[in-house]
Amino acid sequence: MRSSEKIIYLKLSPINNPSQKIIVPAQEISSEGTCKFSLKEVYKRSQHGAILDRDAEIKYLSTETNEGIDNSSKGGDSKVWGAVSPVEAGDSVIGTEGWYIEQIMGWLKNDLRNFNRLSCPIKLNPKEATFDDVALHALLRQRLSPSTVEKNLRYARFMETHPVVPVDFRNPNYENFIRHMDYREQVEGATPGALKHEWDAMKMFLRAYGMPIWDYKLPPMPRSRKRLLPYPDIVNRFFSHRYSRDEYENALYQYLFFHSFLIGWRVPSEIVSMTVDDVIIEGRRGYIVITETKKRSSQRTLIPEPAIISSKVHKSFKNWIDHWRPKVENQYSGDALYLQPSGKPFTVNHLRRKLSEHGKKVWKHFQPYDMRHWCAIARLIKTKVESGRFDIFHVQRWLGHEDIKTTESYLRYAEQYYQQLPIDWIAAALRPSLMMAGKSGGKRNREEYIEIQISE
Repeated sequence: MRSSEKIIYLKLSPINNPSQKIIVPAQEISSEGTCKFSLKEVYKRSQHGAILDRDAEIKYLSTETNEGIDNSSKGGDSKVWGAVSPVEAGDSVIGTEGWYIEQIMGWLKNDLRNFNRLSCPIKLNPKEATFDDVALHALLRQRLSPSTVEKNLRYARFMETHPVVPVDFRNPNYENFIRHMDYREQVEGATPGALKHEWDAMKMFLRAYGMPIWDYKLPPMPRSRKRLLPYPDIVNRFFSHRYSRDEYENALYQYLFFHSFLIGWRVPSEIVSMTVDDVIIEGRRGYIVITETKKRSSQRTLIPEPAIISSKVHKSFKNWIDHWRPKVENQYSGDALYLQPSGKPFTVNHLRRKLSEHGKKVWKHFQPYDMRHWCAIARLIKTKVESGRFDIFHVQRWLGHEDIKTTESYLRYAEQYYQQLPIDWIAAALRPSLMMAGKSGGKRNREEYIEIQISE
């Protein structure tokens, strides 16, 4: 090694490698002992360039020992903007953009606990600010929720790495952005919803940079969109389908589908936020506490039916906690309710992909959020069967809708489904025999689904 070079050890490691060593020119290390390079450059210099193919600007503390980075950097007034705590040794190697975004959000949430608001810049310099700088600004100055910031970062990464018309976040300008959006709309056929997500991401960056919001107009949003929802007997198949030869993994997705269809939580964010302590069981009774990441981590409490919370013969929360979760629990598990076969908690993106992949094995039209829509309609029908009327206020509280109009949007479709199958849909999903002729009130040979329009 030449005298003009230094060795930098990073706790950003491939599996089974306690630290990642790279050689850095001395002039790249600041007087404060920090160095700044992209993740892509880190892996290029350490001969692991094929692992990551997207830039992600991060500053790392430097060290000349083989014990990895000093993790003792303080928050508050001592917080260094752009410096992000490294991954602990032994973690899996970075392989996806989603991993990067989720790590940033995890680090920033920890920073917020001790961060001194007075040291937060009022506006950032786009030529120097990193994505995590913008994220922290959005959390503190713009008061966006963590889930909103995370979503905006994902879309910003997509925009920045677009293969034809990338958006330059280092030098943001209206013409570049409009060319990108025009290409997305006209050539790629992006939906108004997708364009809105990208516009929201751009606005977050403009506010962070102290720049005026541009005069961009979105195309008209459709009032509703087509969705296909399965009947209860099809839903029941999700609870028993063979998803994997591995006993635990197979049970994991059976339980996830069982809980998600019948609880109707927001998928996948509210699933990932669930902990063992959020499930309280007292005998046959119990309740669950759901953290609503979409609503700044407010919470709602639900009291599910005994079959869902404590039954010994169904895929209840009690059975999951007592019999299945302990099979893979390890030092990486924390208190997460649902664990991957490795024992680690799910990330939002990974769970979304796996649910989509496995759900289509049962029903080709499946999308993860269908489970929430299905639960809304099923529980409206349940109130009709039990009380003779559709109780939208009960379902509003169950689903955590802030606006009653969101719940009302399901009502006319619940009426259509009720005419087709006037029984308790929750009970029928648990016991499909209720749909036998004579109990269903409908036709013997019924289609598996009907097409409806839903907006939420």
